[in-house]
Amino acid sequence: MMKISVKTLDRIGLFLVITLSFTCGYWVIKDSLSKHRQLLQENEIVSKSLNQLKSAEDNFKNINLLVIQTKKELEFLDKRIPKTVNIGEVLKEIDFAMETRKIALISLQPMPSVEEKLYTKIPIKLKLKGSFVDIYNLLYDFETMNRMLVAENMTISRSNLDEDCQAELTANVYQRE
Repeated sequence: MMKISVKTLDRIGLFLVITLSFTCGYWVIKDSLSKHRQLLQENEIVSKSLNQLKSAEDNFKNINLLVIQTKKELEFLDKRIPKTVNIGEVLKEIDFAMETRKIALISLQPMPSVEEKLYTKIPIKLKLKGSFVDIYNLLYDFETMNRMLVAENMTISRSNLDEDCQAELTANVYQRE
C-alpha cells in the first residue's frame, strides 16, 4: 500500500474544494447570465408591447376624433338636406334673404319634384327684380343658408341702364330618401 502524506491529502482536498467551488460558481454564473438574458428579452417584449399599446391608443384617439367630426358633418348635412322638405321654412328663408337684399319677388312657382337615387330634388322657379349686386349677393345667401338650395338656371336681363335687373332663376331644394 502506498502511503499518502497528510500534506498530499491536504493538497488533494484543497484541489477538490477549489474545483468544486469553481464548478458551482460556473453553474451559478451561467444560470444568472441565462436568467439575465431572459429578463432582457422579456423587458424588450414588454417595451415593444407598451409602444404598440401607446400607438393603438393614439390611433384610437384619432379614430374617436374622426368619428366625432364625421358625426358633426352628418348633423350639418342632415340640417342642410333633411328627410322632410318643410317647404314653408325654405320659403321663409328665401323671403328673409330677399327682404335683406331689397329684391322684389315678381313670381314664385314650385315645380314637380324629381326623384333621384339618394335624394329628391324640388325645383322652385323665381322671378326677381333688383340691382345686379343684390341679386349676386342673394345667390351667395342661397348657397350659405341652412338648407341646401342650389341655383340651376338663371337669366338676368335689363331693358335700360337706369332700371333694376330682372332675373329668372330655378333653384333646387333637396330632400333625402
